[in-house]
Amino acid sequence: MGRQPSPLVYPWRRMGSRLRVTSLFFSHLLRDLAGTLWARFRRWYSRVVEGGAPVAVGVDIFPFFERMTGVGWYEWNVLANLTAADPDLELRLYAHTFAAPDEPSPPALPSGERTRFRYHHIPPGFLLPVAPTLAVLRTVVEPLLLWLDGNDVFFAPNFFVPRRHHAALAALVPTVHDLAFLRLPHTVQQETLDNLRRHLPGALYRADALIAVSAATAADLGELARVGRRRVHVVHEGVDPAFTPDGPRAADLPERYLLFVSTLEPRKNVEGILAGFARAVAAGYPGRLVLVGRWGWRTESIQHSLASSPVGDRILHMSYLDRDALQAALRGAEALLFPSWLEGFGLPALEAMASGTPVILSNTSSLPEVGGDAALYVDPASPESIAAAILRLAGDPALRQTLSRAGRERAQRFTWAEAAVTTARVLRRAAGLPGEGPDEYRV
Repeated sequence: MGRQPSPLVYPWRRMGSRLRVTSLFFSHLLRDLAGTLWARFRRWYSRVVEGGAPVAVGVDIFPFFERMTGVGWYEWNVLANLTAADPDLELRLYAHTFAAPDEPSPPALPSGERTRFRYHHIPPGFLLPVAPTLAVLRTVVEPLLLWLDGNDVFFAPNFFVPRRHHAALAALVPTVHDLAFLRLPHTVQQETLDNLRRHLPGALYRADALIAVSAATAADLGELARVGRRRVHVVHEGVDPAFTPDGPRAADLPERYLLFVSTLEPRKNVEGILAGFARAVAAGYPGRLVLVGRWGWRTESIQHSLASSPVGDRILHMSYLDRDALQAALRGAEALLFPSWLEGFGLPALEAMASGTPVILSNTSSLPEVGGDAALYVDPASPESIAAAILRLAGDPALRQTLSRAGRERAQRFTWAEAAVTTARVLRRAAGLPGEGPDEYRV
C-alpha cells in the first residue's frame, strides 16, 4: 500500500488553489486597467499625431439585462449598426462591472472590434471575503475605471443615465422614446412615473443633444418639457430584416385572427380593443383576437374587461413570444390591431407592415408617421371606429392586398443602418468633433 499524504496537505492545496484563483482575478483587473490607459493613449495619438477623429462613446446597456421589449430592441439594433455607420466610433458598454460568484453571466450583447464590455466575475473559491470585496470594487474601483475611460460622449438609449455610470459621463445624448409620463401620467406605472419625474428633467437639462424617435415625441419635448427644438434630433427607428412575409406561419393559432402585440397596460388601449372586437363579432366578424404581451401595471380594469367580455371565448392571451414565434404570428394574422392612446414610435406596427400584415392604427401621436398611407386609422376613443375598421378589412380582400403591399413598401424605407448613421452624427457633434451629413432621419 502506498504512503498516504498527510491530512495537512489538503488544506494547503485548497489554499493554493484559492490563491491562484484570486491572483488570476486581480491580474485580469490589472490587464483591464492597462488596456484602458493604452486605449486613451491610442485615441490621443490618433487625434494629435495622425489627424484622426476617433470618438469614445459610453453606452448604458441595462435594458439588455431584462426581458427585451421595445427600448431594448431599439438599442440592440442601433448598436449593432453603429460602428459600421462610423468606423471611428469606439463603443464602451456599461452595465454591472463586477459580479458575485452566484450572479448570472451577462446576456448576449452586440459585439465588434471596436466594442468593449468590461465585466469581472468574482470566481468561486475567491480567497477574500466576497461581500466587502465587492463593495469596494463597486464603490471605488468601478467609478475609477469608468472615469479613466475618458469618454467623449455618453449615449443613454433609455432616457437617462443610471447613477452608477455618472463617472463615465462627458457630453450626454439621451434618447427620448415618449413623454407618456407627462401626457398621460395615469397610464404609467407608479414606480416608473416617480423615477422619471425625479431623474428625467435633470437629464434633459444637462443633455448636449436629444434623440427623439418621432416628430410627435419631438413636439412633446417642446410642448411638455420646454426643450428647445435646436437640441432635439428626430431619428426614426428601423425594422429588423427578419420580419418578412416569407416564412412559416404560427401553426398553433386560429385560422383567422386579429393580433395585438405589446405589454398589456393602460396606454395601449386594451379595453378599447376588447370593446371594438366585441362589436365586430356582434356584427358578424368570424375570427378571433390574439393578445400577445405580459401583464403590465394598473391592469385591474383591463383584466375585468377581459374576464367579462361577451366574446371571451374568442380571445386568446399569450404572455410572451420569442422573435421567431412573433414573426410567425404576424405573418398569419389578418391584421395588427394597434389603436394605442400614445406611442413614441410604434415598432410593432412597422414589424407587421414588413411582414405583409395590414395594420389598424390610432390616428394619434406617432402612428401616422409610421403607417403613412399604408394603414387604416381609427379614433382610439371610439370602439365603434375600431369595429368598423375590423369589419371593413375583413370584408374586403382587395383592400387587404393593397395594404399588405403598401405596408411592405413603406417598411422597407425604415432601416436601422440609416438610423445608426444619423445617431453617429448626433453623437459626434455632441462630443464637439467634426462630422458631415444631416443630423435627422425621417422617412
